[in-house]
Amino acid sequence: MSYFWHEPYWLPRNVTWPEIPSKFADLLVPIYLAIPLVIIRILWESTVGVTYLYFRTNAYASRKNITLLGCMWEHLTGGFASLSRAKKILECFWRFSYYTFAFLYGLYVMIDASWLYDVKQCWIGYPFHPVPDTIWWYYMIETGFYYSLLIASSFDVRRSDFWQLMVHHVITIFLLSSSWTINFVRVGTLILLSHDISDVFLEGGKLVRYDAHNKNMTNFMFVLFFTSWVLTRLIYYPFIVIRSAVTEAAALIQPDYVIWDLGLSPPYAPRLIVFALIALFFLHIFWTFIILRIAYRTTTGGQAKDVRSDSDSDYDEEEMARREKRRLLKKKKKNKVTFGKGKLENSRNLFQVSPSTDDDDEEEEEAKNDGKARHRRAPRKE
Repeated sequence: MSYFWHEPYWLPRNVTWPEIPSKFADLLVPIYLAIPLVIIRILWESTVGVTYLYFRTNAYASRKNITLLGCMWEHLTGGFASLSRAKKILECFWRFSYYTFAFLYGLYVMIDASWLYDVKQCWIGYPFHPVPDTIWWYYMIETGFYYSLLIASSFDVRRSDFWQLMVHHVITIFLLSSSWTINFVRVGTLILLSHDISDVFLEGGKLVRYDAHNKNMTNFMFVLFFTSWVLTRLIYYPFIVIRSAVTEAAALIQPDYVIWDLGLSPPYAPRLIVFALIALFFLHIFWTFIILRIAYRTTTGGQAKDVRSDSDSDYDEEEMARREKRRLLKKKKKNKVTFGKGKLENSRNLFQVSPSTDDDDEEEEEAKNDGKARHRRAPRKE
């Protein structure tokens, strides 16, 4: 391990680990926070989230007799691991709540930060940047949240981009952990803040689509989300953050340091972090194509909707089962065969209809054909 933690592999020349304000041992804190965050999520969904669903959506419309307390108890005792429509909406509600909190808290702790307005300050004076307590908590909570997402992936709804999402979480945890280790904290906070804002609009837009009282707001929220996505992830992130990391960071980290050195001269860690930033950008491009599909659907007359999963419908399993049963019964009636008089009893047993149903249908058809009104025939005595 002493070879692995050899300073020249991680830090600029002549810098030692005790001089780094951010400590590697602190990265145990996000792991400890992951389980409490999952528990907080379940409690938040089961109380505030279910209340929102109960009064603002039709997620429980097919279940006439269920009460608000019944919905809360059901979600708390296993509904968080179900595959219902309510579960999908509550996932969105939790992420919307968290990203809103994270963005507002990040804005609060960084509003006076010099590197928020000049990215070059992320590299000037590196690696001796102090880490205030507010920034420390911001980093720990954000890293713990992505650990909690990995844990929750075992019971969350799985969509078609599941593995891309898992790669995204792993890359994010790697970036946060490695950037904390070598005190790349300033650039890490910029990435967190710029990413959280578009996630707020993304999850908020989904909630509006599910909200039975705000259907007309869906496309407007999509426009807000798409605008924030383009500005933060396709413009600010690559052309401000990554550009500065590639063109300005090297000389300020170490005068003779080259990011694109194929010989991989030390230190290695800053170079790996920059490569991971670029890999994260390619994931943004992948998701941009999905967003463009949604935009195309919207402009051609549809409603902005998540296209990642065919199962992302507006009905839960009970509603789907009820509709399927109704469809089969309707099909059964259409395919009903009228038997002759000698087989009337078999017809009654097969379709479970009242004794006079088939005879009435025959007489009504004859009345239409002959243009004459006929009396209804009494049921046949056995």
